[in-house]
Amino acid sequence: MGLELRRDKNHNLRSKWWYGRYTLDGKRRFVNLGVEVKGAPPNDLRKTGNTAFECSRTLAQARLGDFLKEAQGRKTATQHLQELYEIKAGESLGQISLAEIEQVWLNLPARRKRSALWEKNQCATLRKFRCFMQDNHPSVESLSQITPKMVRAWLKSLEAKKYAPATYNDKMKLLRRFFSKLGPEAGIVRNPFDGIPTKDCETVHHQPFTQDEMNRILQHSAGAIHSIFLVGMCTGMRLGDCCQMQWTAVDLQGGFLMVTTSKTGEMAEIPLFPVLRAEIESQPRTGKYVFPEAAALYQKRNFGISWRIRKVFKDAEIETKQVCDDRLQDATIKGFHSLRTTWITTALSAGVPMELVRRVTGHSTVEVVLKHYFRPGREEFREALESALPVALTGGTEERLDLPKEVLQLGKEAGSLKYEELVERVEALAAAVAA
Repeated sequence: MGLELRRDKNHNLRSKWWYGRYTLDGKRRFVNLGVEVKGAPPNDLRKTGNTAFECSRTLAQARLGDFLKEAQGRKTATQHLQELYEIKAGESLGQISLAEIEQVWLNLPARRKRSALWEKNQCATLRKFRCFMQDNHPSVESLSQITPKMVRAWLKSLEAKKYAPATYNDKMKLLRRFFSKLGPEAGIVRNPFDGIPTKDCETVHHQPFTQDEMNRILQHSAGAIHSIFLVGMCTGMRLGDCCQMQWTAVDLQGGFLMVTTSKTGEMAEIPLFPVLRAEIESQPRTGKYVFPEAAALYQKRNFGISWRIRKVFKDAEIETKQVCDDRLQDATIKGFHSLRTTWITTALSAGVPMELVRRVTGHSTVEVVLKHYFRPGREEFREALESALPVALTGGTEERLDLPKEVLQLGKEAGSLKYEELVERVEALAAAVAA
């Protein structure tokens, strides 16, 4: 155990701080003691410096002693924990290396199958957490050594990068669940994320497109991009599922798409509307993908499908961003995913039962649909309620005319009506429309 100063080749100080070196568990460790070097240091620490220097040396020596006692105390506490665990469980207390954090998470049992994209995103967060610890706390070798103080420093770094509150919360919750699942069997006495609150956040959801905006999108898109927009409008599927739709998912005879969603792994059952059916039937069967060009663009990392979609929005003069002062980037309020919001909002507003909507979208819970996707505008919301609720509640004086229903009903009864009766019914219907 000894004190050290950091000098250059000319014996000038490279740092104003005292450093200490000690050995623990057979490993040599080097640490900044946080004590500033004062006075005029001699060229050799075996010699005596002036009064100010010697005072700072004394403080550094005391700090090194305290640091060594603290390190040995942590070691003793860990040994006691291991002995207690071995008595209760009959097995040794394990240790998980910080370097293995991503692989350990991948090996943890999951309630349902994880998608490749989900695993990639979660492992990216774990990798950045690991790199932060290795860069800022090089002495940390196992997960059990990570403390709440270190965790708070990592969270501070997320704040400095201006992550949106929702993203900040997602990253913290991932690590909190991870440490909770490992528990004492990994030598973790206390979850370092316990007691740290999440941030209050107001999520900016995708807004649905208007009919005019969807018309402009189709007018300004062509080729594979036009096809993908059409698929999104007719099915509400996510971009990846639209681009990588395979012929095995298409049942032209039954008039349905049967797609296993890439994000959740849920099965979505989607009726083939005539316009989408015609688009699919026009595609040559040259491989496993219905739209091979779109699939290739989606799988291309740079200047692929996303760049072309943004260009369509720009050409169609659709505002896609919302300025947010508390975010690193402006929030996206309209994008390809808004077609999903549009589909769900239109279906629910038109009275399509929730269970049927969930079968089409592949969502597992009603809460997800209502929280993230049902976004009716004020006028559309009013019209949907007025058409569904009794006239007495909405303040109307007469019932709304459902023209398509009336025409279909008249068509069914036309064969049993006399000519005069049929003319009378048609005239009454025309008068009701004119009113």
